[in-house]
Amino acid sequence: MTPPRRRLVPDYVATAGLEVPTRIGVERTTLLHAEPGARTEGLDAAARRLLSLVEDEGTLSVYECAAQLGLPYAVVRMMAAALAASGAVMTREPPAPAQLPDPALLDVVLHGLRAL
Repeated sequence: MTPPRRRLVPDYVATAGLEVPTRIGVERTTLLHAEPGARTEGLDAAARRLLSLVEDEGTLSVYECAAQLGLPYAVVRMMAAALAASGAVMTREPPAPAQLPDPALLDVVLHGLRAL
């Protein structure tokens, strides 16, 4: 088994050119969605990869983006905050547990589907 390769660029360098807002409202479970026609001019390669990932895959959480890009969560969090501030991505929090359907109702629906 081949050991994982070291990144050529340290993580702190990956965010060096970003204009990060003073208040970062992006957390692990924040959902990212690309705005249609988002501009990529002026973005570094890592931010373009993040934007391309969200455009191709649809809505993803910050953790999912970090895992797919192979970057640390903190780096992706800063990139997502900068992209949100520029208007390239839209962020929203995942639904609260109270907004999810009742598990008993889901069991009844599942039982009905199995009976078909």
